[in-house]
Amino acid sequence: MNAKIYLGALTLALFTSCVSTKKYDELAYQKRQLEAEKMDMTTTIASNERMINDLKAKEQLLMQREQELSKTRSEVEGLRMSQKDLMTKYDELLSQSNQVLNTATEEKAALSEELSNQQKTLDQKERELRFLEMKLKSQEENLESLQEDVRIRERKLLELTQKLNAKDSVMQLLRNTINDALRGISSEDLTVSEYQGKVYVSLSQNLLFAKGSTVIDPAGRDALRKLAGVLKEHSDIQINVEGHTDTDGTAEKNWDLSVTRATAVVKVLTGSGANPDNIIASGRGFYFPKAPNDTETNKSLNRRTEIILSPNLDLLYSLIE
Repeated sequence: MNAKIYLGALTLALFTSCVSTKKYDELAYQKRQLEAEKMDMTTTIASNERMINDLKAKEQLLMQREQELSKTRSEVEGLRMSQKDLMTKYDELLSQSNQVLNTATEEKAALSEELSNQQKTLDQKERELRFLEMKLKSQEENLESLQEDVRIRERKLLELTQKLNAKDSVMQLLRNTINDALRGISSEDLTVSEYQGKVYVSLSQNLLFAKGSTVIDPAGRDALRKLAGVLKEHSDIQINVEGHTDTDGTAEKNWDLSVTRATAVVKVLTGSGANPDNIIASGRGFYFPKAPNDTETNKSLNRRTEIILSPNLDLLYSLIE
């Protein structure tokens, strides 16, 4: 701007003053110099203006970039805070995860131990089951064997029952036959009874012996022969002849008397056909009375000879076994 004012003043001085040509040429030269400088200055000014405008644009851009940078910094700070929060939450989650992991590890160990114990229990139960199955199989086999034994025993029981019934029938028939054979002997001198599968023939002393004697009277001998005739038909019957006394006299005397009388009866029976292999003679003295030895009537009941007839039970015993 100052250059323009200077140039105008110079021009005016050139036109208004009288100068020489040399002076004019110098002035003209200066003018051209000035115009050249003006052109340079104009160019420089334009360049400076462009630079200024560019600088202003850059300043505006810089401000914009600073604003953006400030915004970015705020965002970065926010991100840092968020990151810090996230790291805090991450640490919390990591701690919780470790706790959960530790707890899970402990629970897993406990579950593994429980599973191992359950497996051991299961194995034990399986062994017990196999043992019980073997035991059951053995029991089933034993049951089959027992059932077969039961069937065999049932057959034996049926056979035994039939034999017992047959034995009872035989003993009842024997009793009836003896009663028929000894018919006519008074009930005071002879009783025939059946008890627990045995036939008891009780002969009084009056029928067989005189008092204190061991010799059988004829009437008694006749009765014994008739009884032997019945027993001869039942050779498998077991015969036990028992002598009994009252309490008169000593025990030793009564022992001898009862045994001797039983032996005398046995001799008559075997001599009349009874099987001697099945006969036993025994004396019981006064130790097995039928009635108290307090009256003569009761004593007469105790002075007796009993012939006890029993069936041969060997077959029955074999069936029972």
